[in-house]
Amino acid sequence: MSNGQFDIEQVLDLNKWETLQESIARATHLAIILVDYRGKPITKHSQVQPFCQLVRNHPELSVYCEKCDSRGGLEAVRTGQPFIYRCHFNIVDMAVPIMIDNHYVGAIMAGEILLNEGQEELEQVLQLEDRSFVKMFKKEHQDLIDQYPRFSKSDLKRTAEMLEKISEYIVSEAIKKDYLIKAYKQTLRISKREQSFSEEELDLEFVQKDIQRSKLENRLQTTNGVYLAKNQLLQPAIDLVFANKESHIDLGTLASATNVSSSYLSRLLKEEFGEPFSKMYGKLKVYWAKELLETTDWSIAEISDALGYVEPSYFIRSFKKITGVTPLNYRKDKKSVDQ
Repeated sequence: MSNGQFDIEQVLDLNKWETLQESIARATHLAIILVDYRGKPITKHSQVQPFCQLVRNHPELSVYCEKCDSRGGLEAVRTGQPFIYRCHFNIVDMAVPIMIDNHYVGAIMAGEILLNEGQEELEQVLQLEDRSFVKMFKKEHQDLIDQYPRFSKSDLKRTAEMLEKISEYIVSEAIKKDYLIKAYKQTLRISKREQSFSEEELDLEFVQKDIQRSKLENRLQTTNGVYLAKNQLLQPAIDLVFANKESHIDLGTLASATNVSSSYLSRLLKEEFGEPFSKMYGKLKVYWAKELLETTDWSIAEISDALGYVEPSYFIRSFKKITGVTPLNYRKDKKSVDQ
């Protein structure tokens, strides 16, 4: 990767980001663009103002726009917060840094506005006013600059805070995805004895078990809680799920672990389990919940939290939908049988 452990183009789904970027730009009346750590644009410009469009399309002036974007981003990293500044044409912009694993990977650049008051108090990151061609270009298109949206300082600050929260969300999702994949790679591998089981041996044990159990549960029972996929291409994804019982892992993350597309992985999982991944995943969570209900004295809330449910009420509904009883009644029934 070009800058540290992460590359912003690998962290973000740029197609999804551009849709979100366009919506934010329309709602806030800000022009927005995403740049990498060098200040190079990696998305299309949303809601770009006519004057800035002219500048960024100018073969000589566009270079200065990239320099401003780069300096703005680096200053935001230095201060640890969104940096609001004036560009070389005295137009107000802001840089919201995207930091991942202590590496600056890029920034959300927003602005192309004028302030109602206090604009000259902002730092100008690149001064070119002494250059005649810059002065002439600005004078020639002053009518376009006068049309820029005007903000108060307080409104601009609130918008900067919102974009900062969005940046933090991008970071948290990127780190979560990377962590989950690393966790899979660090998971203890299946023992050679388990790997040497033939499909026929597993199927023989499968037939001998209670036929009322699901296909998933039967295979778990026959391999001490470790699922051995018939299609070995699926094993990395399945191991990743098992290594992170406390999380809800999406199909995209599993696809990254197996180096196939999400749609192809979805088809393979359905072939493996005979049902969509979402249904199988719900049953797997219930299987783990049963284990905890039988072997621990944890409360329902604690089990819900341990398995990554948003709240206990959702866990209870999901459990009952699959088993026909609530978790509490399941525990009571198991205890009465054991006694």
